[in-house]
Amino acid sequence: MTGYPGVVALDASGHQVAQAQRSPSGYFGGLPPGQTTPITVTLQPGSTASAQIEDTDNPINGATSCPSYQAFLVTPPNDLQSVKVTDSNGFPGCSTLRVHPVVPGTTGSGVS
Repeated sequence: MTGYPGVVALDASGHQVAQAQRSPSGYFGGLPPGQTTPITVTLQPGSTASAQIEDTDNPINGATSCPSYQAFLVTPPNDLQSVKVTDSNGFPGCSTLRVHPVVPGTTGSGVS
């Protein structure tokens, strides 16, 4: 598999409120520094791949609070089947929601 998963943020009512923008890397995950092309991840039985989503919890543009995403619909690259992933604590959405490419392992980071 290669590329970016599709990620849609949902509010508490299950309505779409944001769609993640693609970004090669960020604060916590993504591709190694200087790399911008997604890598191909070959999955063997029992192996894993992951991708990071990122946003901030710092209000911007004079706001005093941030929206909170209660769930995400995640679609693997080149697939049509989405999986709903919930976050009982709420995921902060103060800035632009971003998703990084799929990398091997469980951390969402291609940096060793």
